[in-house]
Amino acid sequence: MTSVTETATPASRQTLTKRTPTWMRALPFLVAIASPVILDKISWNPFGGWKLLVGFLVLVGIGWFAWSNAEHDPDDPRLSLKLWHRADQRALAAVTCFVLMAIPFILSTDWEPPMDFPWNSWFRIVNYIILFALGAGAFNLLVGYTGQLSMAHAAFLMIGTMVGAQVGLIWEQSFWLCLPVAALAGAVLGVFFGIPALRLRGLYLMLATIGVHFIILLVWKEYIVHQFGFSGMRFTTPNLPSWLHWIPGINPEDGEFLINSQFRWFWLNLTITTLGLLFIVNVVRSREGRAFAAVRDRDISATLLGINVARSKLVSFALSSAMVSVSGCLLSYYNRARSEDSFNLEQVLDYGIIIVVGGFMGIQGAIFGSIFFFALPMYFEWMREELPFISDIDFFSRYAGEVDLAIRGILVVVVLVWRPDGLAGLWQSGKKRLLLRFDGSRAGTGQ
Repeated sequence: MTSVTETATPASRQTLTKRTPTWMRALPFLVAIASPVILDKISWNPFGGWKLLVGFLVLVGIGWFAWSNAEHDPDDPRLSLKLWHRADQRALAAVTCFVLMAIPFILSTDWEPPMDFPWNSWFRIVNYIILFALGAGAFNLLVGYTGQLSMAHAAFLMIGTMVGAQVGLIWEQSFWLCLPVAALAGAVLGVFFGIPALRLRGLYLMLATIGVHFIILLVWKEYIVHQFGFSGMRFTTPNLPSWLHWIPGINPEDGEFLINSQFRWFWLNLTITTLGLLFIVNVVRSREGRAFAAVRDRDISATLLGINVARSKLVSFALSSAMVSVSGCLLSYYNRARSEDSFNLEQVLDYGIIIVVGGFMGIQGAIFGSIFFFALPMYFEWMREELPFISDIDFFSRYAGEVDLAIRGILVVVVLVWRPDGLAGLWQSGKKRLLLRFDGSRAGTGQ
């Protein structure tokens, strides 16, 4: 006789919960990383565009393989704690990995660039999108996930830049030491300046962090004048460690490799930003991240649930400030120069636009918002120069910057009114509809 506790598991449930081998789940990502490099190394070209055809087939194969080998049991609570636990998430992650690996090789081709912009300009825009996505993700961790309205974002960009200049230029240490020192300095000062958040909230906290911005701005101007003069900072070109010379595309001369091209900066920026965003995602999905959400929704209720609200706020400030400082250090080395006027309060508004348009409470919002913020001006410039009915209007060319800001402001208002969850919410709803239609078509065919 079968006891109640020994109820048999249905065969369908056993099929769903069967674990896919680790090598099979990792294979799509390995193929996604390797295939663009392999295609770039092959010089055989029997007919035009064959690499695009092969790349498209590889793309489809990666998505299908990742979809079919993902664990997707909706009733298993353990899977909800994992990244990319659903089939669609794993397939999208593998395809995104392939696209990111292919972008630098596409931007290095001899093809005619889109909208007649030089490839170097597109490369620079892509690098800025990657760098600002890291800073926007850190800003979103504090404002979106924890609900702490801060205007000190540019202050920690300045802190990261000052640490990078002090360690890399004055102390003449390696660039790779600047990043962890910038993170440490940002975390410590983030905790210090986050103390007002223990007693303030909302508009009052925003005003307090504006004061922090102007305090750091004064320190920044004094530091740059006394240490570097009125000419400003001139950052050196980072060296890649010798044990990384095996990376594809690297051709070191005399045992030294300088990160001095857009192609090389892309890989460095992508690596650091990916690690930073994955760190933020894992923090949000952890116990500490759930405490952040509870503090954001209602800190009094969070206290009743046993959450240390003061600790959660300070940890959020520390993590966000550390990531922003790393972003500031990396961005300054990428730009190669900084002056007294490189930072202002307007940059905080820029990051605010990125996370508002992209969407709060999501890393996808930081990515989509960065694309919106940098790709849109290039599109406006192309419209002013190429479209006849716009290029003939003298007003648009005379006040190009003001027109771009006005159009961007109008689009921000439209997004806030029609899509409060931002471009990331639009992406999620579109993906959900596509998945429902796909599942419905499979059910209709009996598959």
